[in-house]
Amino acid sequence: MGCSDRDFQLSVCTTNYNCAHALDSHLSSVYDALSGLDFEYVVVDNFSKDDSLRILKSWAAKKSNMTVLARRCTMGSGRQIASERARGFYFVVLDTDVVYSTMLRKFIEAYLHGFSAFSVQAIYCGVFPGRQWIQAGGRRSLNTNEDVDLWVRIARFGTMKWFPVALGRNLKEEVAWGMDDHLSNRYSNRERVLRLIRREWDLMKTRGLGKLDLTRLIRENTIDLGIGAPPGQWPQARVGQSDFERAVRFVRDLKQVWSMR
Repeated sequence: MGCSDRDFQLSVCTTNYNCAHALDSHLSSVYDALSGLDFEYVVVDNFSKDDSLRILKSWAAKKSNMTVLARRCTMGSGRQIASERARGFYFVVLDTDVVYSTMLRKFIEAYLHGFSAFSVQAIYCGVFPGRQWIQAGGRRSLNTNEDVDLWVRIARFGTMKWFPVALGRNLKEEVAWGMDDHLSNRYSNRERVLRLIRREWDLMKTRGLGKLDLTRLIRENTIDLGIGAPPGQWPQARVGQSDFERAVRFVRDLKQVWSMR
């Protein structure tokens, strides 16, 4: 579908895996925050083993603007699948384990009124003009660095901005944030090992990003949307590691997972 044939102003594009514990609260918060706006919600479920798919389908049966797909996917490829089904001018990337506050509505409205020429990433939400997303090549099949990978490609156009303000509350365990996602209770021990291996594969695929001073890039392109919360620092510093340092971390993390058996 061409950008001139869009049916919605906004397309929420997200993925889900084993987030049944958060889905009802997440979806309620999104639909409440975006009430009255012209949006659709497209979610790709990665064959969850909990009650996620039933919950998603139950919501979709009551929401004409909600599309649920079941596909084997990484976080990146799932969001790309969602974007290819999207019918909006702007792609809004959310997380299904985040319960959003009224800040989400303020962020979206400020973006549409004054910053829609840019791609803007806040904490737990990014908004991207469809043309920029497509021109940059969209999301690649990654779990680790899948967001940074796209940010950097859009930054080459001079249109990538950041707004380091949290727009909601992440229900993921703190021990599983960032590079330690494999420690989440959503995964079995076997899945934790596979997630660790996948993390290393993704880091190798995106090893060029290790040379980038991401902290500086974000700081120099931080904007204030004027919605009452001044931007701070990006919460997750991406520190480059040598192959040896990465190998040591992998062995350490593997031992930690093994001890959880």
